[in-house]
Amino acid sequence: MWATIDARDAVYTMVGLGLMGLTLQPALARYRIFNLPLFYVIAGFGFTALGIALVNPLAGGLQTAVIEHAAELIVIISLAGAGLAIDTPMSWRNWNPTWRLLMVAMPLTIVAVAVLGHSWLGMGLPAALLLAAALAPTDPVLARDVQVAPPGQDEAPSELALTAEAGMNDGLAFPFVYLAIHAATYGVAQVTTGEAWLWSWLSFDLTYRVVTGVVIGYAVGWAISWVIFSPLGDGSNGAWNAVVVTLASTLLSYGITEGVDGYGFLAVFFAARAARTRTRGTNDEGYEKFAHHGAEQLEAILLAILLLWLGTFVGMGALSGLRWEEVAFALALILLIRPLAGLAAMLGHECRRTSRQKIAFFGIRGMGSVFYIAYAQNHAQFGDIDAVWRVATVTIILSILIHGYAANYWLGGDDQLGEVHPQGSPERAE
Repeated sequence: MWATIDARDAVYTMVGLGLMGLTLQPALARYRIFNLPLFYVIAGFGFTALGIALVNPLAGGLQTAVIEHAAELIVIISLAGAGLAIDTPMSWRNWNPTWRLLMVAMPLTIVAVAVLGHSWLGMGLPAALLLAAALAPTDPVLARDVQVAPPGQDEAPSELALTAEAGMNDGLAFPFVYLAIHAATYGVAQVTTGEAWLWSWLSFDLTYRVVTGVVIGYAVGWAISWVIFSPLGDGSNGAWNAVVVTLASTLLSYGITEGVDGYGFLAVFFAARAARTRTRGTNDEGYEKFAHHGAEQLEAILLAILLLWLGTFVGMGALSGLRWEEVAFALALILLIRPLAGLAAMLGHECRRTSRQKIAFFGIRGMGSVFYIAYAQNHAQFGDIDAVWRVATVTIILSILIHGYAANYWLGGDDQLGEVHPQGSPERAE
């Protein structure tokens, strides 16, 4: 009698194969045709063709909650790794391209996506706002190939700009997620005409939540770093628990900040930045390499699972009803809207043309977008939520394809932004 394989067995097998595939990445990365995220999405789609179906957020309820929290977890771990990886101290001058991306490129992208989503794709204003908030940020997860190397290695200015942008753009994206939620809950008229509501959004969603995320994150990161290097801490006792420490710091900073209604994504990034600031130039600085490696491993495991899920999501009908306008919109976002917004942000900044082009072009979309949409769906009713998921899914897949291969064939080489001091070295002071 033949044994049967149920859904549980199939999922274990699929995830096991996915994790085993991660071990081949160092050997296969030398080939430019190699695009790990794309291969995992295709594999997930193939599993669906065999009758294996996973979680479908379009069903709502528990299934949407599962995707929300899975994407949430991988994003915060990725943010912790990004914060630990950056060697260049934060200052207005050192991180000038990042501030430009946050203050110019992201708002321009949000406006463009919202307007086109409403006027061209025919979405209601709440759904168009949600799509704009979800697709405007550079993803901290899938953008790993264009971000800085592990701590202690050289980092090109374009890599620094994209990494820091991915670490902080939640502070501007999440207020617009809440704007979309409020518009879906209370109606567009109240959102656009209510002065009291507008003041509440500006003071609470845009100001309080951002400031709280930065302050609590920095404080928690500083405190945890102090404990780590105390006589009882892991840094003073062999550094055997760096992965556990990274996870503890990430969850503590996120949980505490979210508990007081701050932006936990910002808190996680700034907790990691606080640790780097506290140890920079000391004998303890090398500990971040162990912690960063742990964050990368955790992120890789979760990414493999979520990419496989994305493929199954497509196989379960996420793209049913897809229109050519939606595909054209996704291509326009990747090839026109974000690059033009990025170039506008870099106007007046002295840098090489190739650096400006890289910073403008590599606004990768990914798991952060999945989280924002699932979060909003769990907090309000959106009439066009199927279209939001459809457009976002197409955009993520096209981003994996276009940005993934562009990174393989384009990135590398000398990439200086030109801010060099008379001594010949970039500014390094806080």
